[in-house]
Amino acid sequence: MKTEENRIEMDKNAKTGLLDRIAADSGCMYLSDLRNCISKRCCCNVVAKIPATDYPLKVWEDAVCYMTGTEEDFKTAEAAKQRLLELL
Repeated sequence: MKTEENRIEMDKNAKTGLLDRIAADSGCMYLSDLRNCISKRCCCNVVAKIPATDYPLKVWEDAVCYMTGTEEDFKTAEAAKQRLLELL
């Protein structure tokens, strides 16, 4: 039932926004703390562990913009995730 487990995990992640997930897993009290993430290493580690396929491309693009102030267009969610990691 690996497929069912994957679907449940993706459903769980879809209900939790990417930014909320990064903030919670990084120990940020507020979502706005992600803009000035005090522990960039912690944020990088959290983002690195999130599969790009857990969220659509637009969500990753929004995360890049929100966390770094950089507005870019990407072809894939993985490309957006990698750019976020570079900018952190």
